[in-house]
Amino acid sequence: MDYPAPFLALTVGDPCGIGPEITVKALSSLPEPFRSRLIVVGPGLALKNTARDLGIVTLLWCPWDHPTLGNIRLIDTGGKQSFRAGTVCKEGGKASIHALEEAHKLCRAGVCAGMVTGPIGKMAIHLAGSPFSGHTDMLAAFCGVKATRMAMVHGRFRVVMTTLHVPYRDVPRLLTPASVFETLRLAHQAFRSARKPFPHIAVAGLNPHAGEDGLFGIEEREAISPAIAKFRGLNPNVHGPFPADSLYKSEMRKTMDVFVAHTHDQGLIAIKTLGKLNCVNVTLGLPYVRTSVGHGTAYDIAGQGVADERGLLAAIKIGFQLTKTRLKKKS
Repeated sequence: MDYPAPFLALTVGDPCGIGPEITVKALSSLPEPFRSRLIVVGPGLALKNTARDLGIVTLLWCPWDHPTLGNIRLIDTGGKQSFRAGTVCKEGGKASIHALEEAHKLCRAGVCAGMVTGPIGKMAIHLAGSPFSGHTDMLAAFCGVKATRMAMVHGRFRVVMTTLHVPYRDVPRLLTPASVFETLRLAHQAFRSARKPFPHIAVAGLNPHAGEDGLFGIEEREAISPAIAKFRGLNPNVHGPFPADSLYKSEMRKTMDVFVAHTHDQGLIAIKTLGKLNCVNVTLGLPYVRTSVGHGTAYDIAGQGVADERGLLAAIKIGFQLTKTRLKKKS
């Protein structure tokens, strides 16, 4: 990347998971021009102890608002508190929430153009008293945004979900012409460009064989197809609904710019299988950029020095790319 990067906040995530490890590993391998444009938010003691344990001696830290040449800007949200690696606990959940709150403040104040988030544990934030299921709905509440969508990105393979962390029994109720239309709108807005103002969007059906004309379900006829027909007034390159079992075949991935799925697993199984650690989670609909690793806290390997930082590096890279694209759209 050869452009001046805006600032991004980088949250450590749950300090009891692999967040501190992948953070210090990623920072140690990032080129200085981009490392200097990050403001790390999380427990400083956990980061420094992790770097020491890994033998990474090149990382030096400084207060975010008093930068020192070559040092990493840090907002220390942990003080002298220590965290036990591999535990799902209230303390780790509180630290996750606190870091996210501070990163949000940086973005809303205009200090940062977006954030890259490390993995948090849903049970840990629940133990900490959070009513939210994860980053996405927490950030939506912080921003006062009613509609957000999760996208998963691996190169040119992009998938956006209409519903996310909900039981399957609730999906038919949540799948309406309005909710599918909003997914299409956010997908179109996120992945259009000057070169491609009308991205090709492939939309999944919900039921086997995309409902088979109502034989296997009515959601396609009552919710998905009406939303597609309406959205074609804004973007004629919307296609479907397609049976989900053939949606992601190679010839479709070559011609489509983005896929719309309607449940968590329908959207994520294929892209995580193909992209593995290099998948990046992107939240659509926020007033700033937010990317994240496409994996979890991995409590089972936390503190062992074996966590792979490539997912976080990919999230940082795409975070900078998206902020550049967003700034271009505004200019």
